[in-house]
Amino acid sequence: MKATKATKFTRIYILCAMALFLSFMFFIINLNGTYRVKNYLVEVFETNHAFNELTIKPESLTGWKRRHYLTRDLNQNQEVRIFITRGDWYSNQDLKRLKYTNNGTLANCDIPCVWKEEHLYNWISKELKTADALFCVNSPNLPKQKGWEGQKFIEYSLEVNYAPGPFDILVTFRETDDVPTSYIRMDHNEWRKKKPFNITSLSPNSTFISFVASHWTKFRKTWIPTLQAHIPIASYGGVYKNTQWDPECKGLPLFDMKNCVISKYPFYLAIENAQVQDYSTEKLWDTFNLGIVPVVWGAPNTRSYLPHPKSAIFIEDFPNVESLANYLKYLVGNETAYLEYHQWRNLKTWPEEFEKKAYMSMWNMECNVCSEVARLRVVKNLETVKEPV
Repeated sequence: MKATKATKFTRIYILCAMALFLSFMFFIINLNGTYRVKNYLVEVFETNHAFNELTIKPESLTGWKRRHYLTRDLNQNQEVRIFITRGDWYSNQDLKRLKYTNNGTLANCDIPCVWKEEHLYNWISKELKTADALFCVNSPNLPKQKGWEGQKFIEYSLEVNYAPGPFDILVTFRETDDVPTSYIRMDHNEWRKKKPFNITSLSPNSTFISFVASHWTKFRKTWIPTLQAHIPIASYGGVYKNTQWDPECKGLPLFDMKNCVISKYPFYLAIENAQVQDYSTEKLWDTFNLGIVPVVWGAPNTRSYLPHPKSAIFIEDFPNVESLANYLKYLVGNETAYLEYHQWRNLKTWPEEFEKKAYMSMWNMECNVCSEVARLRVVKNLETVKEPV
C-alpha cells in the first residue's frame, strides 16, 4: 500500500515537472518568436529610414557628413573600383598628391576605393568589366556600352559648359548636381597660418593689383581698361598682357606659376568667366592661401560661402570704377584698414556654408566620388529588402 502511494506521488511529481517544463519551453518559444518579430520590424524600420536618408539630397554640411557616414556603415567595407582619365581639370599633378594604402586603395577615404588611371583606348579591355565606375574628365568619349549593368559613368567638369552624355553621376561646381565640388584645392585650415601681404613693403608708385586670364569675355574686355585708366594693373596670361612672368616663377607647374606671380601683389582681380550660381574658381579660392585680397566679379551667391563677409572686395559694391580704384589706393596707404580683410584668419570656427564648400571640394573630391558610387550600390541593395512598416 505504501509503495502504491509512493508510486502515485512520483507519477504526479513527474507529470507536474513535465507540465512546468513544457510551459517554460512554450514561453521560450513564444518569447523567441516575439523577439524575431520585433527584430524583423526594427530591421525593416531601420532599412526604410536609411533608404530615405540616402535618397534625399543633402543641403547642409551635416547632411553630407551624415550621408557619407551611413554609406560607409552600410557599405560594409566593400571595395569600389573607379577607372579615370585625365583632362583639363584633372592632371598628373592631381594624381601625384594622392596617397594610397598598402592594398592599393585611396588613403583617408571612408570607402575602400581603387582609383586607377586608364587611357581611353584601353577601355575596351576585359578589365573594364571589373570597374564599378568610369570617371571622365571633360570628355563625352565613353564606351558604346557599359562593362556590366550596374556600372556608372561619371562626368567631371568644373566649367560652366561641359560635354553632355549618358552620365549617371555629375561632379561639377553646381550645388544641385550629384557631387558638388568647389575649386578649393588644399586643406583650408592652412589658410589661418598664412601671413597677410606686407602692405608697408610697397613703394609709392608700386603696382598693387594683378590679373591673370587666358579667355576674353565681354566684361573683361570693357571693364579692365576702365580700371587701368585709374590704377596700373599687372596683367599676365592672354588677356591684356602687359607684364612678363617673374623669373622666380617660370618653370613651375601652371597653377603654381600663376600663384607665384599674383602673391607679389596685395590685391588680385578675381574676375570669373561668367556670373553663374555657385561658379567660383581658383581665382577666388587660391588668393586666401596667398595672403592677398580678391576683388571679385562672379557668382551672384559668392558672399554666402566666403570664410568671412570681410574677406573679399566686390566690384558691384562701388558706384563706379573710379570709386573702387580710390578705395584700393586708400587700403594701400592704410595698413590697419587693409589688415581688416585678413582678420578672418584668426577665426576658431568657420561659417557652415564655407565649411561645406571646403568639405565638398577638389581637395576631397576623390573620396566624395567613391562614396557616391558606394551609396548608389547601397541604395540598390536596400531596395531589395525595403518594405512598408
